[in-house]
Amino acid sequence: MPSTRRVKVLAIALAIAVCTILYLSSDSSSQDFYSRTVAALDRKATSDEEVAHKLQAVKDAAKSQEQDGRGSPQKPIIAVADDKKPVDVPIPSEIGSTDRGAAATVDGGERSVAGRKTIKGGETKDVHSGKEAPKYPDTSKEKEDGDEKKEKVETEEDHAIETELNTILKKSPIIIFSKSYCPYSAKAKRILLEKYTIVPAPYVVELDGHPLGQGLQSALEKSTGRRTVPNILVVGRSIGGGDDIEALDESGGLIEKLKDMAQKRIVEAKLSEEK
Repeated sequence: MPSTRRVKVLAIALAIAVCTILYLSSDSSSQDFYSRTVAALDRKATSDEEVAHKLQAVKDAAKSQEQDGRGSPQKPIIAVADDKKPVDVPIPSEIGSTDRGAAATVDGGERSVAGRKTIKGGETKDVHSGKEAPKYPDTSKEKEDGDEKKEKVETEEDHAIETELNTILKKSPIIIFSKSYCPYSAKAKRILLEKYTIVPAPYVVELDGHPLGQGLQSALEKSTGRRTVPNILVVGRSIGGGDDIEALDESGGLIEKLKDMAQKRIVEAKLSEEK
């Protein structure tokens, strides 16, 4: 039977052996955990440093482009993150822009105007609220229709004026375009209608009483170069106004002038006193 002292010594030795084993085992685990933690921190620090360096390079490149005076770059600058995927970095001129008239790039490569996000299908949503934004009416079609309608009205009016002018010119070889209040028109009418007998008689058009009077006067200006009244036409050609008719009458050449221009279309032309 071992002595009590010997038992105590063996127990102490066993305890020391167990403690030693536990210490060595714990120290190995701690050393491994510490190593892994340090390695992970080193990798994170390296990654953060690379990202910071790349972002700083992006900012420097953008600032350099602005200083060169070449305007905003046409394409966004690309930075590379840890996952090796390309990341779109906003152009500095687009960051914080409040210009409601400017278009900005949004998700999916679409374009948005004045804070509205365009998504596929033609729908629009407000960037901030996410609600569907009100659609602005397309006035381009209305404008085209209005221009077409205006052009059509002008064309119809021009056609009506041209038709009316041709109708008037068929009334007689001699046409007097007049205005009822004009003294020069009154003088031309007195000479051609009262002092002379002309067959067929000159046809008088009072432009101030005609529904197309203004348009007819403009058409006469284009065709004869004369806008004032009276404007006397013989077979479609102007021979002048009131003073011109008076001068021909006083010189005795009015009948000869009319017959020379109208030829056989004037059956008779003479002074009224010779009847």
